[in-house]
Parts: sequence; C-alpha cells; structure tokens
Amino acid sequence: MTLPFLLSIFQIILIDIVLSGDNAVVIAMAAHKLPAYQRGRAILWGGGIAIFMRIVFTMIMAYLLMVPGLRFMGGLVLVWIACKLLRDEEEEVVTPDNADQSTLAAIRMIFLADFVMSLDNMLAVAGASHGNWKMLLMGLLVSIGIIMTCSALIARLMNRYHWIVTLGAAILAFTAGEMMLGDRELASYFVRNHQIVLDRHWEDFAESHTHLSDFQNKAPLPNDLREVASWHSDSPTSERGTLKFIGQMSVAQRDALLALTADKAVIDLLYEATRQHEVPNWVPESSRQSVEPWFQLKWPAEQWSPARNNRHHYVSWIFCGLVIALCLTSPRWWPGHKADGSAKDSSLPESPTPPS
Repeated sequence: MTLPFLLSIFQIILIDIVLSGDNAVVIAMAAHKLPAYQRGRAILWGGGIAIFMRIVFTMIMAYLLMVPGLRFMGGLVLVWIACKLLRDEEEEVVTPDNADQSTLAAIRMIFLADFVMSLDNMLAVAGASHGNWKMLLMGLLVSIGIIMTCSALIARLMNRYHWIVTLGAAILAFTAGEMMLGDRELASYFVRNHQIVLDRHWEDFAESHTHLSDFQNKAPLPNDLREVASWHSDSPTSERGTLKFIGQMSVAQRDALLALTADKAVIDLLYEATRQHEVPNWVPESSRQSVEPWFQLKWPAEQWSPARNNRHHYVSWIFCGLVIALCLTSPRWWPGHKADGSAKDSSLPESPTPPS
C-alpha cells in the first residue's frame, strides 16, 4: 500500500468518527435500557446494518442529492425519533418477557436514525475516497469498531447518569434542525426569492474550495475569472494556497485555470464538482426548466451573488433551539403520556383488596 492510499483511508476514518458522534448517541439511546446481552446484539445488528447501507448509498450519493427535499424530510424523521426515544425512556419498562421485542424495536430505530443522519457524512466520505470503493470500504470498516465501542460506552453511562439521555436527545434534535435548514430546496427558495442566507451551510451549495501547490497568480486573474474566483496564498511569495470558485464552472473558465497551475488533476476535480450538468433526455421538455436545479451540485454564480452579502446565520441557531425545545418537551405533549406522572408501575404488586 502506498502512503497516499493509507493517508486517504486515515482521512476517511477521521471524517466518519467526527461526523458519526450523533450516530453513536442514538445507538446508545435506543439500546441502553436493554439487558447487557441484548444491548450488545442491538448495537451490533442495528449499527452493522446501517453502516452497510451507508456504504451502499455513499456510492450513489450524487443521485440521492437530486431528490428534492431529502434533507428536510430526513430532519423531520429525526425529530420524530428524538421525541419517541425520550417518550419511551419515561414510559417503557423492559422486562425479561419483552426483552426480545424491545431488542427488535431498538434495532429498527438504530437503523432508521443512523441512515437518516448518514446523509451528510456520506457526502464527505465519498469525496475523501475519490471514487475508490476499496478505499471507501476499508475506511468505513475500520471506523465501525470505533463507533460501536463508543455506543456501548455511552449506553453504560446513560444507565448511570440519566441527564446524559436528555443531552443525547438535544444532540439529535440539533442535528435534525441542521438537516432541515440544510435542505437544498429550502435554501434555494430563500436565496432566489429573498436574497438572504439563513444558514452557513448554504454557502456550500455555491462556493467550492481546493488547495493548490502551484498557482501562478502573479498577474491579475483573466476577465472570465475575476467575478467568480479568488486566490488566498499561504504567504505573499508562495504559489501554494487555496482557490475559491463561486457557482458553476464553464469549460472556458476551466481552461483559464489550467493555464495558471500545474495541478491539472485538482482543477479537473474542481470542474467536475462545479460544472453545469445537463438534464437527462427522459425528462419531458415542459418540465426541464423546473427540474434543472435538482441535477446541479452548485448554484449559478448570478443566483448566489445578490445573497452572499446578506447573511443572517443567527436564524439557524434560533431555529435549532426551537427544535430542541420541541423534542425535550415531547414527553409532556406526546399522545398517551400522563402529564401528572401517575402511570402505573407494572413491576409493583397491587394492593390487596380489604375484606368485606
């Protein structure tokens, strides 16, 4: 194995660990009330199936991102999961009689939540693998053991400290809020119609960054690039630095950039990520204009320019705070919950009937 190959695998492992912290939390929340032997089974099967699905869907991530409203729908599902886990935490009692049934329910919940939350980090992992499925598979398999171990540890802590359960639900709710606000269709509506940016992740739909080791930027950029490209050198005399490109890249813009650097492979990758994609021929002519944004990884520069200086990122924090409040109060408004906390404990014997 070459050093670049090992470094790429290490990068995939780090990305998966950092972005899968909330996955470990939901696995622990779903399984921590089970008996120890059942808990291990739920963590192994639920997490294993979900990670297998993550590998499969990582390979088709570009097509998944074309589904309108996918992230928003995923966020709504995650809100429901956080509320249900909190509600079950207060009301469900796991006994030897229902342990098997509770294990299956936990496996289903782990799979659903892990799949929903993997929509974001699958894209990052797919980018780090550069399309090499062997590298992708090896990196994800190594990270499985780490995620499972963290889930088991968090589950044990939840049994000892109940406040960790509440913290875990808040983390899931925050993730749900970020997913809903990070939806491409929602972002496009506000950017196109109101020229406003409400979340920092919306910039990813328009701006691209890449690191170049050789960029000849001694002279001003060509006219075709001045409005959409900028260069930030590591030092005043260095040709190493970061190139930022806004919007969709044309063939002429790509060729102009290729003339300024020897890192042609990097520019080609940047072009593939930012170029305008054609609408497939099977789409009816009458619908082409309306569905065209679904096939684009990046917004056109002219769509982003009016909104880029009108950022109000604090709105996303307020929205996530409201989602957290909604989830944490769900045990009080979820149907079937007794607000006075007087639910009968089935583990206690009934009081004997006084003799007549």
